[in-house]
Amino acid sequence: LDVGDSGVGKSPKLYQASLCIASGKPFLGHPVRKGTVLYLDFENGLGQVQQIIGQLLKHLKLKNSPKGLKLWNVNDSSESWDLESMIKEVNPDLVIIDSLTALYPDIEDRNSTATETYQHFRWLMRTYNTSILGVHHLKKPSEKAKVPCLEDDDWRSWFLQARGARSLINGCDVRLGVDVPRRRFKKEAALVMRGFERVRGEIPLMYLNRVLDEDGDPLGYEKMKGVAMLANVEMKGTFRQLPQIFRHKDAKAAYGKGSQATTNFLNKCIGCEILRKNADGSYEKTDEPLRKVA
Repeated sequence: LDVGDSGVGKSPKLYQASLCIASGKPFLGHPVRKGTVLYLDFENGLGQVQQIIGQLLKHLKLKNSPKGLKLWNVNDSSESWDLESMIKEVNPDLVIIDSLTALYPDIEDRNSTATETYQHFRWLMRTYNTSILGVHHLKKPSEKAKVPCLEDDDWRSWFLQARGARSLINGCDVRLGVDVPRRRFKKEAALVMRGFERVRGEIPLMYLNRVLDEDGDPLGYEKMKGVAMLANVEMKGTFRQLPQIFRHKDAKAAYGKGSQATTNFLNKCIGCEILRKNADGSYEKTDEPLRKVA
């Protein structure tokens, strides 16, 4: 589930991800498995989508839209349709529904409705060997309530701002929050992302910069990375004193804090792409060139 406020920039990010998957190009520096994407857009018209894709093709250095990207826009369709029939016909590796409430207006009303919808999705995924990603919005913030921040340590509370039944969030396998930066890099970053994957745990905090063309129009997103992305001097100093390859206990001793705080620190390093976790559980500094951020 991709969660964020309306107009924050979720759709261009997802169209970029779709183009990357359909063409086999890395998405925000991460390798992808090339496949077919079916994008069901209930929010944008075909003209808007073509404009977004045109800019993204320039950003990704693609001559044409890959054949593996299949688009359907409700605003420009006069034919009746059915989700299962479309999946059966297209045979996609990934289905993106933008947004869930546009397709299922009652999904926000009750936990049971959200649970039943997810059960239907899982049946479709098993039957047709596909994955489904839904887009969802935040509720209107209360003037009196303190709004949680996706960049804070208690970021899980940020997802409580999602509209509708709690099962919309708790029932999904992967939840990814998308917001504008509110704590750091407000001038440099366009988006901040963070999330949680069932079983595997936290998806580390990352900041995205929006690349512009010569006329100042947006092309696409790129991930900000480097030691400068770490939150404070203590983290930067700890990272620099760690050896090239180390274990969690070594990082805990160097950081001088508890196990969870050390894990959070290591996840932040992974999110900045200055560290990776190996299959044997060890951590290794990457050879990526470090980009300085003001």
